[in-house]
Amino acid sequence: MQQIPDWYFAIIFFSSFLGFVVSAILFFINQNAGFSSRILAGFLFCMSILALNYGLMVTSFYLRYPFLWRAFAWASISFGPLCYLYVRSVLEQSYRFKRWDFLLLLPALLLTLNYIPYFILPRSAKIEFLQKVIKNYKLISLEPEGILPMGWGIWLRVLTGVVFTVVQFILLARWRKKILVKENPLKQNVSSFNWLLLLSGIMALFFAIIILEFIFHFGSNNDLNYPIIFTISGTIFFVCISLLARPSILYGMTGWLQEDKETKTEAADPVQDTVIEIPKRNTLSIEQGRAYKEALENHFQTNLPFRKNGYTISDLSRELNIPSYLLSGFINQEYGKNFNELVNEFRVDYFVGLLKKSPDYLHFTFEALGKEAGFNSRAAFISAVKKRTGKTPSELFGRKRESSAG
Repeated sequence: MQQIPDWYFAIIFFSSFLGFVVSAILFFINQNAGFSSRILAGFLFCMSILALNYGLMVTSFYLRYPFLWRAFAWASISFGPLCYLYVRSVLEQSYRFKRWDFLLLLPALLLTLNYIPYFILPRSAKIEFLQKVIKNYKLISLEPEGILPMGWGIWLRVLTGVVFTVVQFILLARWRKKILVKENPLKQNVSSFNWLLLLSGIMALFFAIIILEFIFHFGSNNDLNYPIIFTISGTIFFVCISLLARPSILYGMTGWLQEDKETKTEAADPVQDTVIEIPKRNTLSIEQGRAYKEALENHFQTNLPFRKNGYTISDLSRELNIPSYLLSGFINQEYGKNFNELVNEFRVDYFVGLLKKSPDYLHFTFEALGKEAGFNSRAAFISAVKKRTGKTPSELFGRKRESSAG
């Protein structure tokens, strides 16, 4: 077995652990996550599996659990299509998959079926094969245990990834004019576009390194496994750090970039405009967006549901009869923020209006005022007021308190 430095394992396992945690947060824990965020979670999950697999290959793990060898090979070919789907969903402001998108994951199914001869081997035969792999690591890339001719599995992965990466750049080139070449481009959209461009560039670098590994590794003593694993780990770190530094990345594009597409032109009854309609396509039309906005704001201004402590997007979904995934994406697109930020803004506006109408509330503590507006803590109340107004409650209402007390 190869002697691998401890720092090599530290990088691999920390990056994979970080990727698994962030992808789980994006997919399961973050209630405000939209469609594109969940695709990004899938991409990050596949990259993390790939990193972990590279680390386990140089240990005795697969000798102990030989049935897991190649069990997650699908991840090594799925992250390319998932990255493309993520870029497309952000650019097109999609809310769900298109009808034939499942075909993009067929390479993953084909690659998994390729290893059927290995999967049906008895345990002893699997171990015997893996012992040969440990003695000759070139067999890992040649993949003699599959149905495909030796080495073709690598080319299948590379070609799949390259094709989808090229299509990503074509998409970005097509949308560049609509997003960047404007009189007053939106800052959020420029930031999102640059993020997608940088992510696509990293993917291109990744596949370039894979091609170099495939060309030079077998014919020389050069070992490019380190650059490959560093690129995988680096991609995971890049995505995770970017999300931490700029969480607004998850909001995607704001505004209605589809406004130059065909839309319905017939006049509509103003009352009917507010009727909630679930879109049949994978994006919202301008008319549907206007109806959603009117319904949401009328509900908030009339019923004040945000005053309930712990109010969630699931609550709003039930009240408006709009699926949560649609509401989340719509709020990101229309307001350029997530559900919690939007609700807190309505709470602050309600709080400010309340004090203007009833100055007696100035005698209340900040904890009591925060609870009146729906905040669950004094800290959350102060933070939201400062974010909305640029001032703390004390700075904003201190003088009024003093004059009221006098």
